[in-house]
Amino acid sequence: MSAAASLASLRAMGLPVVTTRDAALRLGQSESATSHLLRRLADAGVVRKICRGLWAIEPDVDVMAIVPALTAPYPSYVSLWSALHAHGMLSQIPRETHAVSLGRSRRISTPLGVVVVHQLAPEVFGGFEVLPSGIALARPAKAVFDLAYLGATHGRRFRHLPELRLDDGYRGAEARAWVARIRSARLRSMTLERVETIERQAALAAGS
Repeated sequence: MSAAASLASLRAMGLPVVTTRDAALRLGQSESATSHLLRRLADAGVVRKICRGLWAIEPDVDVMAIVPALTAPYPSYVSLWSALHAHGMLSQIPRETHAVSLGRSRRISTPLGVVVVHQLAPEVFGGFEVLPSGIALARPAKAVFDLAYLGATHGRRFRHLPELRLDDGYRGAEARAWVARIRSARLRSMTLERVETIERQAALAAGS
C-alpha cells in the first residue's frame, strides 16, 4: 500500500489522533513498519507526532481534540477556563488547555500546546458532550461546577474566580445537581458557595 493510500485509510477512521498500534492494526502491518511510515508522513508535514506512539492524522488538529488520547486509558474532557472560553462565557483566551480526568493531575507539553489535566472524583466526573469535531467539552454549568469544585479542593491554584458571562446556555440547577453528588458535606457547602459567588459576579457584571 502506498503512503498516500495508507494516509487515506487512517483518515477514514475518523479519529483526530491514532496510536502506532492502532494504525498498524488498521493497515495490517507491523508496528515497526507503521512507525517508520508515520515518521515519513510527519516529515512530509501531512501528519504530526504528538508524543511517543501518538500521531495527529491532520497536522492542524485542535489541541482540545487530542485530550482524551493524552489521558488514556482514563477518560477526560475539556473543562474549566478552556470550556468557558469555548462557550463564549470567558473573553480571555487561556494560555493552556485545561481538562479534567479520572487519572492523575499533570501537565503535558505537546507540539500543539500545553494541556493541564486536573483530577476529579468519579462521582462528579461527567457533564460533557462530544462535538462533531471530536472535542469532548464540558457543558456550561459543568464547567462552572468543575471550577468551583476544584477551587474548594485545590484552593490556592483556583483562588481567583473569573468574571463570566452566564447567558441562556447556563443552567444553575444543573450546577447544583452536580454539587449534590459530592459526598462530603463540608466540600458540598464550599463548592456551592463558590458556584453562587461566580453567579453573583456574573450578574453584577451584566448589570454594570
